[in-house]
Amino acid sequence: MESTEREISTSKGRFKILLTFIVAIAGLFVLIQTLAISMTSGTTPTYAQGPVITPTLTTEEKIQEYIEAHTIQGDVMPEATPEASEAVEEPQGVADLDVAWSGNTSMVGNPGTTVTYMLTLSNVGSEDDTYDITEASGWAISLSGTSFPVTGGSSTPVSVTITVPPAAMISDSDTAVITATSQTDGMVSAVITLTTTAGSEVLYMPIMFKALLAPTLSATRPNSANDWQMNWTDSNMNKTGFELQQSTDSTFASNVTTYNLASNVSSQLINNIEPSASNVYYYRLRTLGDGQSSPWSQVVAVAGAYYDEFTSNQTGWSGPNTLKEGMRRLTYIEKVDAWYENSDWLIIRVEDSWDWAIASPMLPAPEPPYVIEFRSKPANLGNLVSHGFVFGGDWTGAPCPDWSTILGVYAHKNCFNHFYNSNLIWSSDTDLTLLWERVDNLVYCPSCGGSPLKRLGDASIVLPFHPNASDWNRYRIEVRESDIKFFMNGDLRLTYNDTRWIDDPYFGVFASTDEYSNSTWRFDYIRITPLDN
Repeated sequence: MESTEREISTSKGRFKILLTFIVAIAGLFVLIQTLAISMTSGTTPTYAQGPVITPTLTTEEKIQEYIEAHTIQGDVMPEATPEASEAVEEPQGVADLDVAWSGNTSMVGNPGTTVTYMLTLSNVGSEDDTYDITEASGWAISLSGTSFPVTGGSSTPVSVTITVPPAAMISDSDTAVITATSQTDGMVSAVITLTTTAGSEVLYMPIMFKALLAPTLSATRPNSANDWQMNWTDSNMNKTGFELQQSTDSTFASNVTTYNLASNVSSQLINNIEPSASNVYYYRLRTLGDGQSSPWSQVVAVAGAYYDEFTSNQTGWSGPNTLKEGMRRLTYIEKVDAWYENSDWLIIRVEDSWDWAIASPMLPAPEPPYVIEFRSKPANLGNLVSHGFVFGGDWTGAPCPDWSTILGVYAHKNCFNHFYNSNLIWSSDTDLTLLWERVDNLVYCPSCGGSPLKRLGDASIVLPFHPNASDWNRYRIEVRESDIKFFMNGDLRLTYNDTRWIDDPYFGVFASTDEYSNSTWRFDYIRITPLDN
């Protein structure tokens, strides 16, 4: 009997537990249904404060934000904003590395003899370094070593021996270029040029012979076929001919072509040079006489047609040592690069927000009028990433940029202080916007918000285009004294009449970002050809 009662009691307990569990499940189901009804009925939840709603900007408004972040119309200097100045970080430093040469740079030696230059290689930085020494000379040359370790702030001797060829004529000369390059940073180097002249064993040459005077050399402007003519005048009576030298090396230490010309000739047509990525040719001329020659004329440089399809990685747009060697303007050292890809394309990349960059081989375009042609496409699709072609740039001849200091990189005045920029902004597969820029000045202001390097000038022309914006597109820019014409895929899209900077010959490629990162662009080829009119 007691056993039966215990079984009934246990069964009742189990039933109560089951009933409680069923009630809990039912309550949960009712709660879920209530929430679902509330959501579908459009009931608005109550907030302590209203919800924050971010407005959606149109493409035009976003481009206007880009323009305000990167450029300044006219010449009004920017002012720092307190909010931006609080967030400014010091740029990452460049190692204190530097090197310099000193010593005698010119000597005279008789034909068949040697001369020895005693040079001093100085580590003018604060860090220990080792320097690789290379040479380029048209005459036989030897060095006392090819690698020298030098502690910071000290120096070491380097000797250079040059042999004057036995067949050298009196006053023949050779310029040797000696380069010291840091093993720590290939961007750090120093160059010294040594000029060796063949002397004479005749002690009284001025008494025995009337010296020949140097001729005067000039060149015509290249035409659309990339032909030009060298012309000269000469007043010497006792001449037997002329020697004209052509080289892609301004020191004539390498790549020399020699024209031996008759004494009654006063010009030489140059019509066998193909457009290339080495488009500057140097010329010098001397008059020949019996047993003597005149001094060389002044060196005349001719900038012919330029063409690069990026099959070689030695054309100056990037390394060979680093991806930054071709960068001339940049706003973030660690986030800007240019390189050659697959022997097919040039790539320029800007990775951080509001930054921009220019890469250039620092070669001149031909004298105007000329035409620029290139083909490009985005390698990374991102809202308001942009690219363009830069031309009309200046250069003082100083290192560009000056990698020895942070301000030398970001705020230098050595090149591309003014230029034109065909800035093309990508916003969708079918939308490119041309922001035509005439940049008259650059102002480094990292606390001003937006880009830390502002482009001042005219950025008032904004033209929307609708090509296949994510694929290859062809561009053409005709540069004349009267105007600049911009074409896209064969169609004229803009005529711009302000040509104030076209006589400055340096050119390059451009890329930039707005608040979104990674603007990466491919260039298939770049061609710059003289125009006849």
